[in-house]
Amino acid sequence: MKKLRLNLYIILGFFVITFVLGTFFDEQVSQAIFSRDNAFGLFVSSIGTLPGYLLLSFIGGGFLSIALKKQYKIGYNVVFIVLCVACFGLNIFFAGREFFGANGFYNPSIKWVGYIIVVPFASGMTYLGYYLFNKTDRKGIWIILLISAFFIFMALVPGVTLLKSIFHRPRYRSLTLYEAIDFHNWYQPCKNYKDLMSLTGLTSEEFKSFPSGHAGGSALTIMFALLVPYFVKGQDKIQLPLLYGSFVWVILVSFSRILVGAHFLSDVSMGAILTILMIVCANECVIYAERKLEKN
Repeated sequence: MKKLRLNLYIILGFFVITFVLGTFFDEQVSQAIFSRDNAFGLFVSSIGTLPGYLLLSFIGGGFLSIALKKQYKIGYNVVFIVLCVACFGLNIFFAGREFFGANGFYNPSIKWVGYIIVVPFASGMTYLGYYLFNKTDRKGIWIILLISAFFIFMALVPGVTLLKSIFHRPRYRSLTLYEAIDFHNWYQPCKNYKDLMSLTGLTSEEFKSFPSGHAGGSALTIMFALLVPYFVKGQDKIQLPLLYGSFVWVILVSFSRILVGAHFLSDVSMGAILTILMIVCANECVIYAERKLEKN
Protein backbone atom coordinates (compact mmCIF):
# COMPACT_ATOMS: atom_id res chain seq x y z
CA MET A 1 0.00 0.00 0.00
CA LYS A 2 2.15 2.85 1.28
CA LYS A 3 5.22 1.11 -0.15
CA LEU A 4 3.64 1.19 -3.62
CA ARG A 5 2.95 4.92 -3.64
CA LEU A 6 6.27 6.03 -5.12
CA ASN A 7 6.32 3.23 -7.68
CA LEU A 8 2.79 4.02 -8.82
CA TYR A 9 3.78 7.63 -9.37
CA ILE A 10 6.89 6.54 -11.29
CA ILE A 11 4.76 4.46 -13.64
CA LEU A 12 2.22 7.26 -13.94
CA GLY A 13 5.03 9.69 -14.75
CA PHE A 14 6.26 7.44 -17.56
CA PHE A 15 2.89 7.56 -19.31
CA VAL A 16 2.57 11.30 -18.76
CA ILE A 17 5.90 11.75 -20.58
CA THR A 18 4.82 9.50 -23.47
CA PHE A 19 1.51 11.38 -23.64
CA VAL A 20 3.37 14.67 -24.06
CA LEU A 21 5.60 13.11 -26.73
CA GLY A 22 2.53 11.76 -28.51
CA THR A 23 0.93 15.19 -28.53
CA PHE A 24 3.75 16.37 -30.80
CA PHE A 25 4.76 13.18 -32.65
CA ASP A 26 1.64 10.99 -32.89
CA GLU A 27 1.52 10.84 -36.66
CA GLN A 28 5.25 10.27 -37.08
CA VAL A 29 5.30 7.38 -34.58
CA SER A 30 2.35 5.67 -36.27
CA GLN A 31 3.86 6.12 -39.73
CA ALA A 32 7.09 4.55 -38.54
CA ILE A 33 5.67 1.31 -37.11
CA PHE A 34 2.24 0.82 -38.73
CA SER A 35 1.58 -2.73 -39.92
CA ARG A 36 -2.17 -3.30 -40.31
CA ASP A 37 -2.29 -7.11 -40.40
CA ASN A 38 0.68 -7.80 -38.17
CA ALA A 39 -0.08 -11.17 -36.54
CA PHE A 40 1.74 -10.31 -33.32
CA GLY A 41 -0.11 -7.03 -33.01
CA LEU A 42 -3.52 -8.59 -33.64
CA PHE A 43 -2.86 -11.44 -31.21
CA VAL A 44 -1.78 -9.14 -28.38
CA SER A 45 -4.72 -6.85 -29.16
CA SER A 46 -7.07 -9.82 -28.88
CA ILE A 47 -5.83 -10.97 -25.48
CA GLY A 48 -4.37 -7.70 -24.19
CA THR A 49 -7.23 -6.75 -21.90
CA LEU A 50 -7.98 -10.29 -20.69
CA PRO A 51 -5.54 -10.32 -17.71
CA GLY A 52 -6.84 -6.96 -16.52
CA TYR A 53 -10.50 -7.85 -16.89
CA LEU A 54 -9.92 -11.15 -15.10
CA LEU A 55 -9.31 -9.00 -12.05
CA LEU A 56 -13.07 -8.40 -12.02
CA SER A 57 -13.78 -12.13 -11.69
CA PHE A 58 -11.05 -12.43 -9.06
CA ILE A 59 -12.66 -9.70 -6.97
CA GLY A 60 -16.04 -11.32 -7.59
CA GLY A 61 -14.67 -14.52 -6.09
CA GLY A 62 -13.65 -12.51 -3.06
CA PHE A 63 -17.21 -11.22 -2.68
CA LEU A 64 -18.50 -14.79 -2.97
CA SER A 65 -16.19 -16.01 -0.20
CA ILE A 66 -17.47 -13.28 2.11
CA ALA A 67 -21.10 -14.11 1.33
CA LEU A 68 -20.65 -17.82 2.03
CA LYS A 69 -18.92 -17.21 5.36
CA LYS A 70 -22.25 -15.93 6.68
CA GLN A 71 -20.61 -13.26 8.78
CA TYR A 72 -23.29 -10.74 7.89
CA LYS A 73 -27.07 -10.55 7.69
CA ILE A 74 -28.78 -12.26 4.75
CA GLY A 75 -29.34 -8.93 2.99
CA TYR A 76 -25.61 -8.22 2.90
CA ASN A 77 -24.86 -11.73 1.67
CA VAL A 78 -27.31 -11.28 -1.21
CA VAL A 79 -25.59 -8.02 -2.16
CA PHE A 80 -22.18 -9.74 -2.14
CA ILE A 81 -23.47 -12.53 -4.40
CA VAL A 82 -24.97 -9.96 -6.78
CA LEU A 83 -21.62 -8.17 -6.88
CA CYS A 84 -19.90 -11.48 -7.65
CA VAL A 85 -22.25 -12.18 -10.56
CA ALA A 86 -21.86 -8.60 -11.83
CA CYS A 87 -18.06 -8.83 -11.78
CA PHE A 88 -18.16 -12.17 -13.57
CA GLY A 89 -20.55 -10.88 -16.22
CA LEU A 90 -18.62 -7.67 -16.85
CA ASN A 91 -15.41 -9.69 -17.23
CA ILE A 92 -16.97 -11.82 -19.96
CA PHE A 93 -18.61 -8.83 -21.68
CA PHE A 94 -15.51 -6.63 -21.82
CA ALA A 95 -12.94 -9.31 -22.62
CA GLY A 96 -15.05 -11.55 -24.86
CA ARG A 97 -15.82 -8.90 -27.44
CA GLU A 98 -12.14 -8.30 -28.20
CA PHE A 99 -11.19 -11.69 -29.69
CA PHE A 100 -13.10 -11.47 -32.96
CA GLY A 101 -14.33 -7.89 -32.75
CA ALA A 102 -13.08 -4.84 -34.62
CA ASN A 103 -9.99 -4.64 -32.42
CA GLY A 104 -8.84 -8.25 -32.71
CA PHE A 105 -9.00 -10.97 -35.36
CA TYR A 106 -12.02 -9.31 -36.94
CA ASN A 107 -14.74 -11.81 -37.87
CA PRO A 108 -18.29 -10.66 -37.01
CA SER A 109 -19.80 -14.05 -37.88
CA ILE A 110 -18.02 -15.76 -34.97
CA LYS A 111 -17.79 -12.81 -32.59
CA TRP A 112 -19.84 -14.79 -30.05
CA VAL A 113 -17.03 -17.36 -29.81
CA GLY A 114 -14.93 -14.81 -27.97
CA TYR A 115 -17.37 -14.78 -25.09
CA ILE A 116 -17.22 -18.57 -24.85
CA ILE A 117 -13.43 -18.49 -24.80
CA VAL A 118 -13.44 -16.13 -21.82
CA VAL A 119 -15.87 -18.18 -19.67
CA PRO A 120 -13.38 -20.81 -18.40
CA PHE A 121 -10.78 -18.13 -17.62
CA ALA A 122 -13.33 -16.01 -15.75
CA SER A 123 -14.64 -19.08 -13.92
CA GLY A 124 -11.13 -20.08 -12.87
CA MET A 125 -10.33 -16.60 -11.58
CA THR A 126 -13.61 -16.46 -9.67
CA TYR A 127 -12.73 -19.72 -7.94
CA LEU A 128 -9.16 -18.53 -7.28
CA GLY A 129 -10.48 -15.32 -5.71
CA TYR A 130 -12.94 -17.33 -3.62
CA TYR A 131 -10.24 -19.77 -2.49
CA LEU A 132 -7.62 -17.18 -1.57
CA PHE A 133 -9.89 -14.65 0.10
CA ASN A 134 -11.67 -17.43 1.97
CA LYS A 135 -8.40 -18.08 3.78
CA THR A 136 -7.96 -14.53 5.02
CA ASP A 137 -9.43 -13.32 8.29
CA ARG A 138 -8.62 -9.66 7.81
CA LYS A 139 -11.24 -7.35 9.24
CA GLY A 140 -13.25 -5.36 6.72
CA ILE A 141 -11.90 -7.17 3.66
CA TRP A 142 -15.20 -6.51 1.87
CA ILE A 143 -14.47 -2.78 2.05
CA ILE A 144 -11.16 -3.28 0.25
CA LEU A 145 -12.86 -5.34 -2.48
CA LEU A 146 -15.65 -2.79 -2.84
CA ILE A 147 -13.15 0.07 -3.20
CA SER A 148 -11.24 -1.90 -5.85
CA ALA A 149 -14.41 -2.75 -7.81
CA PHE A 150 -15.64 0.85 -7.68
CA PHE A 151 -12.44 2.36 -9.07
CA ILE A 152 -12.20 -0.33 -11.76
CA PHE A 153 -15.68 0.70 -12.88
CA MET A 154 -14.69 4.37 -12.80
CA ALA A 155 -11.65 3.66 -14.96
CA LEU A 156 -13.47 1.60 -17.57
CA VAL A 157 -16.80 3.32 -18.01
CA PRO A 158 -16.98 7.05 -17.23
CA GLY A 159 -13.36 7.78 -18.11
CA VAL A 160 -12.55 6.05 -21.38
CA THR A 161 -16.11 5.78 -22.73
CA LEU A 162 -17.02 9.40 -22.07
CA LEU A 163 -13.88 10.80 -23.67
CA LYS A 164 -14.29 8.60 -26.75
CA SER A 165 -17.78 10.01 -27.27
CA ILE A 166 -16.49 13.58 -26.96
CA PHE A 167 -13.47 13.45 -29.28
CA HIS A 168 -14.42 10.83 -31.90
CA ARG A 169 -10.81 10.73 -33.03
CA PRO A 170 -10.27 8.72 -36.25
CA ARG A 171 -8.03 5.68 -35.95
CA TYR A 172 -4.78 5.73 -37.91
CA ARG A 173 -5.74 2.62 -39.88
CA SER A 174 -8.72 4.53 -41.30
CA LEU A 175 -6.57 7.51 -42.28
CA THR A 176 -4.50 5.23 -44.48
CA LEU A 177 -7.58 4.02 -46.37
CA TYR A 178 -9.54 7.21 -47.01
CA GLU A 179 -8.15 10.57 -48.09
CA ALA A 180 -11.31 12.25 -46.87
CA ILE A 181 -10.30 11.50 -43.25
CA ASP A 182 -7.74 13.94 -41.93
CA PHE A 183 -5.33 13.42 -39.06
CA HIS A 184 -6.66 14.87 -35.80
CA ASN A 185 -4.59 15.60 -32.73
CA TRP A 186 -6.12 14.28 -29.53
CA TYR A 187 -7.30 17.79 -28.57
CA GLN A 188 -9.11 18.31 -31.90
CA PRO A 189 -12.59 16.71 -31.79
CA CYS A 190 -13.70 15.22 -35.11
CA LYS A 191 -16.98 17.11 -35.47
CA ASN A 192 -17.91 15.74 -38.91
CA TYR A 193 -17.43 12.07 -38.03
CA LYS A 194 -21.05 11.23 -38.94
CA ASP A 195 -20.56 12.69 -42.43
CA LEU A 196 -17.33 10.70 -42.78
CA MET A 197 -19.12 7.53 -41.71
CA SER A 198 -21.72 8.07 -44.44
CA LEU A 199 -19.07 8.88 -47.03
CA THR A 200 -16.73 5.98 -46.27
CA GLY A 201 -19.06 3.35 -44.87
CA LEU A 202 -16.97 3.08 -41.70
CA THR A 203 -18.60 2.27 -38.37
CA SER A 204 -18.48 4.48 -35.30
CA GLU A 205 -15.79 2.13 -33.93
CA GLU A 206 -13.30 3.74 -36.32
CA PHE A 207 -13.83 7.08 -34.60
CA LYS A 208 -13.00 5.94 -31.07
CA SER A 209 -9.24 6.28 -31.06
CA PHE A 210 -8.83 8.56 -28.04
CA PRO A 211 -8.25 7.33 -25.40
CA SER A 212 -7.32 3.64 -25.68
CA GLY A 213 -9.58 1.22 -23.85
CA HIS A 214 -7.01 -1.56 -24.39
CA ALA A 215 -4.27 0.37 -22.62
CA GLY A 216 -6.65 1.20 -19.78
CA GLY A 217 -7.90 -2.37 -19.52
CA SER A 218 -4.41 -3.86 -19.51
CA ALA A 219 -3.36 -1.39 -16.80
CA LEU A 220 -5.90 -2.97 -14.45
CA THR A 221 -3.36 -5.74 -13.86
CA ILE A 222 -1.45 -3.23 -11.74
CA MET A 223 -4.22 -3.44 -9.14
CA PHE A 224 -3.31 -7.06 -8.45
CA ALA A 225 -0.26 -5.69 -6.64
CA LEU A 226 -2.58 -3.80 -4.28
CA LEU A 227 -4.56 -6.92 -3.40
CA VAL A 228 -1.61 -9.27 -2.87
CA PRO A 229 -1.14 -8.44 0.86
CA TYR A 230 -4.62 -9.74 1.66
CA PHE A 231 -4.04 -13.33 0.59
CA VAL A 232 -0.28 -13.93 0.26
CA LYS A 233 2.23 -14.11 3.09
CA GLY A 234 5.59 -12.47 2.49
CA GLN A 235 3.98 -10.17 -0.03
CA ASP A 236 6.91 -7.73 0.06
CA LYS A 237 8.87 -10.10 -2.15
CA ILE A 238 6.31 -10.24 -4.94
CA GLN A 239 4.49 -6.90 -4.86
CA LEU A 240 7.08 -4.90 -6.78
CA PRO A 241 7.83 -7.64 -9.36
CA LEU A 242 4.09 -7.97 -9.93
CA LEU A 243 3.69 -4.21 -10.22
CA TYR A 244 6.48 -3.76 -12.76
CA GLY A 245 5.55 -6.95 -14.61
CA SER A 246 2.11 -5.41 -15.10
CA PHE A 247 3.78 -2.19 -16.24
CA VAL A 248 5.69 -4.10 -18.93
CA TRP A 249 2.46 -5.76 -20.05
CA VAL A 250 0.75 -2.37 -20.45
CA ILE A 251 3.64 -1.18 -22.60
CA LEU A 252 3.45 -4.33 -24.76
CA VAL A 253 -0.31 -3.99 -25.28
CA SER A 254 0.03 -0.27 -26.01
CA PHE A 255 2.73 -0.96 -28.60
CA SER A 256 0.53 -3.58 -30.29
CA ARG A 257 -2.31 -1.07 -30.59
CA ILE A 258 -0.08 1.48 -32.30
CA LEU A 259 1.43 -1.24 -34.48
CA VAL A 260 -1.90 -2.26 -36.03
CA GLY A 261 -3.05 1.34 -36.41
CA ALA A 262 -5.83 1.18 -33.83
CA HIS A 263 -4.40 3.99 -31.71
CA PHE A 264 -1.81 6.74 -31.56
CA LEU A 265 0.84 7.14 -28.86
CA SER A 266 -1.19 9.79 -27.02
CA ASP A 267 -4.26 7.50 -27.09
CA VAL A 268 -2.59 4.58 -25.34
CA SER A 269 -0.81 6.90 -22.91
CA MET A 270 -4.03 8.59 -21.85
CA GLY A 271 -5.82 5.23 -21.52
CA ALA A 272 -3.11 4.05 -19.14
CA ILE A 273 -3.07 7.37 -17.26
CA LEU A 274 -6.82 7.24 -16.58
CA THR A 275 -6.64 3.74 -15.13
CA ILE A 276 -3.49 4.36 -13.11
CA LEU A 277 -5.03 7.52 -11.63
CA MET A 278 -7.99 5.40 -10.49
CA ILE A 279 -5.58 2.85 -9.02
CA VAL A 280 -3.76 5.63 -7.15
CA CYS A 281 -7.11 6.81 -5.77
CA ALA A 282 -8.01 3.23 -4.83
CA ASN A 283 -4.68 2.84 -3.05
CA GLU A 284 -5.19 6.00 -1.04
CA CYS A 285 -8.75 4.99 -0.11
CA VAL A 286 -7.55 1.54 0.99
CA ILE A 287 -4.84 3.12 3.16
CA TYR A 288 -7.45 5.40 4.74
CA ALA A 289 -9.92 2.52 5.27
CA GLU A 290 -7.29 0.34 6.90
CA ARG A 291 -6.31 3.15 9.25
CA LYS A 292 -9.94 3.48 10.34
CA LEU A 293 -10.32 -0.27 10.77
CA GLU A 294 -7.21 -0.44 12.94
CA LYS A 295 -8.58 2.25 15.24
CA ASN A 296 -11.80 0.34 15.63
